[in-house]
Amino acid sequence: MTRTIIRPRSTVRAAALGTLVIALAAGCGGGDQSEDGAAPADDPATAQESGDGSDDSAETDDTAGTDDSTASDGGGSGDAASDGGGAADDAPQDPAAAALPKDADLATEELPITAERAIEIATETVGGGELVQIEIDHDDRAWEWELELVADGTQHELDIDATTGEVTAHDTDDDDDQDPTVDVTSPMTYAEAIQIALGEEPGRVSGWDLDSDDGTIRYQIDIDRAEGGDVDVEVDVETGEVRIDD
Repeated sequence: MTRTIIRPRSTVRAAALGTLVIALAAGCGGGDQSEDGAAPADDPATAQESGDGSDDSAETDDTAGTDDSTASDGGGSGDAASDGGGAADDAPQDPAAAALPKDADLATEELPITAERAIEIATETVGGGELVQIEIDHDDRAWEWELELVADGTQHELDIDATTGEVTAHDTDDDDDQDPTVDVTSPMTYAEAIQIALGEEPGRVSGWDLDSDDGTIRYQIDIDRAEGGDVDVEVDVETGEVRIDD
């Protein structure tokens, strides 16, 4: 069954007037909008969204800035620590810390400045020359090398600190002796001479020297005996012959 509803004319007129009012209101609102239909700039909703976006952006920038700063500071601290370690590694050692004690045994311990290095220092100081004597002992202050070189008819006597390499004395004189030159590496090294001497007289090697006597080149090894007293053992560099001087 089809039902038809007929409204009174007054009701229809009232509905038409309501529709007209709504259309007019809509037309006024459309004039406030921009051509592309976007909401006006002072629209509260738009302003709220813009404000929220600005806040989000600011928070993001602040956070990023804080992280970068922290990372930079942390890196700086690490670099500083690394630099500090380098400075400690690169700091010069106290020469006294490397010095051998007065009662050191030269048969088993090596001086900071070896015989070879002492000869180099002396030769550099003189500006050349031939070695005719070298000696090492402890002079109640420090271990010291005493060397004699001849250069251009002049005799040079030098004292060199066996710990630091410092030349502590340098005297010159005319060379009247014309002694033969000596070599701590050939035909016999001082280490070999020390072993030969200890084979005859055990003890602590407190010093040694290499020079010539009546044209014969000999090592003289100074040995402190364990039971007390000391002895000098001479070793011929050519023959290995030993002579003991009590």
